[in-house]
Amino acid sequence: MTTPPPPEPRRWFFLFIATLSQTAMSTIHMGIPTIVPLIQAELGLNLTEVGILVSMINVGVVAAVLGMGKAADRYGERRIIGYGTAACGLLVLTVHVAGSFVALLVVFLLLGIPVATSTPAGSKAVAGWFPDRERGMAMGVRQTGIPAGGTIGALTLPAMGLVFGWRWALSLVGAVTIAAGLLVLVCYKEPARPQAVSGAAPAGGLKDIVRRSEIWAAAFYAAVLAGCQWCYISYIELYLTENIFYPLVFAAHLLAVGQACGGTGRIVFGIASDRLFFGRRVPVLVMLGVLGTAAGIATALLSPGMPAWLVAVVVSLLGLGAMSWQGLYLALVAKIAGTRVAGVAIGLTNTVAFVGVVLLPPVFGAIADYTHSYQTAWIAMAVAIALPLPFLWRVREDSL
Repeated sequence: MTTPPPPEPRRWFFLFIATLSQTAMSTIHMGIPTIVPLIQAELGLNLTEVGILVSMINVGVVAAVLGMGKAADRYGERRIIGYGTAACGLLVLTVHVAGSFVALLVVFLLLGIPVATSTPAGSKAVAGWFPDRERGMAMGVRQTGIPAGGTIGALTLPAMGLVFGWRWALSLVGAVTIAAGLLVLVCYKEPARPQAVSGAAPAGGLKDIVRRSEIWAAAFYAAVLAGCQWCYISYIELYLTENIFYPLVFAAHLLAVGQACGGTGRIVFGIASDRLFFGRRVPVLVMLGVLGTAAGIATALLSPGMPAWLVAVVVSLLGLGAMSWQGLYLALVAKIAGTRVAGVAIGLTNTVAFVGVVLLPPVFGAIADYTHSYQTAWIAMAVAIALPLPFLWRVREDSL
């Protein structure tokens, strides 16, 4: 094994560039659910159709993410991130020609293809530029782009949508996203390849990766948490407006606070994993799962008579538990697979994760429609979060 070179001082600038592009793309990806009440009102959708609509972007992601991971390994992350971000901004402009539920499904499906570039390519960038001792924090920083984009979307898109229409609100974000993609192409530099990382498992091919039980335990966890994360993003506004009787903009602001907590948690728990747990990711991931389970049950118990501050605390804790895990999970997968094939390993596990993203929101909506109760759906979500925790706990990182 070769000795890794000293850390590149500019790695933090390159991390900033990658995070900025992730934020811009996520303002679209995570922001679309924040305007679901406006889309639902225009198209007359039920809750199951809402779940199908917001999941359609992730169908495109599932179809493309493994290929994007392979492309990042082969062509480098700069081109994949840059062109993918710009393409995402261009595609979202086509919502102006989507005047029906079916047409919007097609647009969102195509939009998922460039969205699939962000996680495998961006995570490969972190794995290449940062040694394992810094990777939990660095991955957490980059992954804050996802809830940061969602927070920006929640704070701006519903209000702009009420004034200008939700299509024009998305178009403005699309223009910013195109600019972010061009910035990556101009300013980002890739690290030298290949780079051996201390503590990483020996690199292997795809066949070797799929044989590892640790990979599948992480993928199962990610599938459930990612799916529940999207249930939270897609339905919390509707729940707060329909059951707690909050105005749309106020409900969107509570969602923004929850996503901000998730973004902050990605950094805080990443640092805790690096320093307090000496690079171990599994204990922190399990703790977040326990938090998500408890907060999901608490969300089901909300009622119109509760103080607004208490509702805000519950919504924030659910955001913290449901959205703080991703950076740690990616750092764990990169450690298991090794840097050389980190892109394809992350692409594989993200394919599994996005299956959960595609399936769980429509299931959540169907449960709420069938039982005429959001409460039952939130409890079902809480139970789902607890299911992968025993499998993840059995992963022994010391042997990697």
